[in-house]
Amino acid sequence: DHKYIYSHMGYNLKITDMQAAIGVAQLKKLDQFIKQRKENFQFLHKNLQSLITYLSLPSSSENTTPSWFGFPIMVKEKSPVNRNKIVRKLTEKNIGTRLLFGGNLLKQPAYKKLLAREKKSFPNTDIVMNNVFWIGVQPSLTKKMLNHIIESIKNIY
Repeated sequence: DHKYIYSHMGYNLKITDMQAAIGVAQLKKLDQFIKQRKENFQFLHKNLQSLITYLSLPSSSENTTPSWFGFPIMVKEKSPVNRNKIVRKLTEKNIGTRLLFGGNLLKQPAYKKLLAREKKSFPNTDIVMNNVFWIGVQPSLTKKMLNHIIESIKNIY
């Protein structure tokens, strides 16, 4: 997907005054946003447990309480369905997904000349790059939407 190809190194740190104003206003809702993200994460985690033979589900590290950006899912090698097919089927059901941003950055055109690219391999990074996708946990998701996500993933299997 062209959205995940990086041809140049650099930063995109621009924010407009309007975006900053919206951000400040959103801070008033932050506690509720975090609470809802955690609830959505837990709902997905609990209801996808029946697929752990084929999917690796995320978990937090000991002594942490993350405010989840999304729900990363890794499709295991023994899965009868690969990540790309799952993402395609979810898209057909109007369920948004994301890939893991740039994946293995050493394989990006912007990093083509780095010495590490030629001297080392990073098989775990490649596994994550090729087998992980994200589902959102944003606060606007309803239980009906979350159930649609769960039922759609289960129907794929």
